[in-house]
Amino acid sequence: MQQQNTAFFVSRFYGILIKSFNREGRIEMEVIFDIALLLSESGFVRQVEFGSKLGENSEIRTACKGLIGQKLSEVSSMVFQEGTGEVQWLERRFTYTSFRVFYGICLLLRQEPIREKLMEAVLDRSSNVIQLYAKDGTIQFFNKASKCLLGIPLKESVEGQNLLDIFHVDPNYSAILTVIRNLNNVHHRYDRYKSTTGKELMTVTEGYPVFRKDGSILGAVSVEQDMNSVKSQIAELKQIEGILTRHMTERFAASKDVRYTFDDLIGSSEALQNSIQLAKRMAEREINILIQGETGSGKEIFAQSIHQYSSRRREKFIAVNCAAFPESLIESMLFGTVKGAFTGSSDQMGLIEAANHGTLFLDEVNSMSPAMQAKLLRVLQEHTLQRIGSTKYIPVDVRVISSTNEDAYVMSQNGKMRQDLFFRLASVIIEIPPLRNRLEDLPELVHFFIANYPQYAGMPIRKITPGFWQRLREHQWPGNVRELFHILGYAMSVSKDGVLDESDFPYYFLRHAKKDSVSQQHSQSLVMEVSNKDEKGLTELVNEYEKSILWETYQACGKNVTKAAAKLHLSRQNFQYHLRKFGIKEEEK
Repeated sequence: MQQQNTAFFVSRFYGILIKSFNREGRIEMEVIFDIALLLSESGFVRQVEFGSKLGENSEIRTACKGLIGQKLSEVSSMVFQEGTGEVQWLERRFTYTSFRVFYGICLLLRQEPIREKLMEAVLDRSSNVIQLYAKDGTIQFFNKASKCLLGIPLKESVEGQNLLDIFHVDPNYSAILTVIRNLNNVHHRYDRYKSTTGKELMTVTEGYPVFRKDGSILGAVSVEQDMNSVKSQIAELKQIEGILTRHMTERFAASKDVRYTFDDLIGSSEALQNSIQLAKRMAEREINILIQGETGSGKEIFAQSIHQYSSRRREKFIAVNCAAFPESLIESMLFGTVKGAFTGSSDQMGLIEAANHGTLFLDEVNSMSPAMQAKLLRVLQEHTLQRIGSTKYIPVDVRVISSTNEDAYVMSQNGKMRQDLFFRLASVIIEIPPLRNRLEDLPELVHFFIANYPQYAGMPIRKITPGFWQRLREHQWPGNVRELFHILGYAMSVSKDGVLDESDFPYYFLRHAKKDSVSQQHSQSLVMEVSNKDEKGLTELVNEYEKSILWETYQACGKNVTKAAAKLHLSRQNFQYHLRKFGIKEEEK
């Protein structure tokens, strides 16, 4: 009866902490507190209960059982008073709550939650506004950033209040109440409201519901950013962007390092010499030139050579890799800025203006966004430009040489390049043959590199074995001359006794060379097979051959479009275009 009365009063005074009596008449508690001590009026311990796994600790259990029948003040260092506080016991720190019951005192101890304290410290140091709510909208936690945003003193507690007591907001449009109501996340929600302090707020909110293990809603978490803070961050980024733009523009504009001429193009093959002769003829004319060539084939050497051979040779040559910069940066670099266009901007000449009367080389021009292509087209059509933030038109006289590593006409047809821009840039197209199509140039290129870069070799190269030459001829050279020079540099570095042989190639070159050789043999067999079909025309035979190569590669790569496109040195979009062209169904997931 006495225990029942105790349970009644404990449950009455402290909510639902007491779960029930078991058959032995002992108190069963919710896992809210670790230890419950039931004391008489005179301070003697009458009963000890454990509400968590802390009681499984033998040291704790022994110490607590030893308290029964003892006067707490005489056998422990715990000093407490009615209400809440903290005590040190058994080299542990506890928070406590004590209150009177029917015939004594109930003392509830909980080991200080270090993990929660650490988490709270982390959340308090976050610049983001982080708030935790119960399912009824009651505030469980506000970090310091939340209080600062709302104008609430840091020492003032808001826990236990409803969010509608803190914010003047329609419950139907409250982000956190929407999360709790719909049990769904909220992303990038723009909220505008007032706090009870009268402060107008505009935030970007992320909201997430929190569930119990049984799937029922426990509450919600809100992570917000003050829009004023976001705007400040954007302004800082713009300022940094302005500084970077100015620095990059000045560096490019100041560059007059034009090192290459047509004499630096190594090779006597007919394919290369035809491209060189065409480039020389076109260099003397005031027309825009588009250079097409695979990666590493020497597009910038051609561009510099054309500039050196033209009437603009005494003016600036400015090269820009269009793929190396984000759109916002390349726009300000090309067109320039005026002071006040954005935070940190200044009156800055762009690269097009800096190249006035000279040559502007746009490498990988197809990587520009459609919007940037349209702006470039206007410059080419009108021969004027506007700096960002300006209404003034500046006349420019600049020759544009551009380059692509894909077929520009095909790109203009499939939407990767504007057609009108293609026609403006490609007054004439100069094709640079890939190295695999001019293998007769290999000896000349190899001897050039050995003679001009002796620093790679420990001693002069005096011999190249037939096996070394054979490997060079069998390779497909996807990286072209740049890849060849890399391989030669490696081979010369590891060579012994001034002899280059097969063992001097890097392992990956030998591994892929074998695959390329097999692929080449297969391709030759296909050509022979197709060539025997005399009844078909040339176009049909070529299409048949192209389709077979496409299909074989697609299958070999497990019908992975990305891998197959890379294998054939095509863009993903171009490969997909060819699949559709030949009616091959794309099966990649």
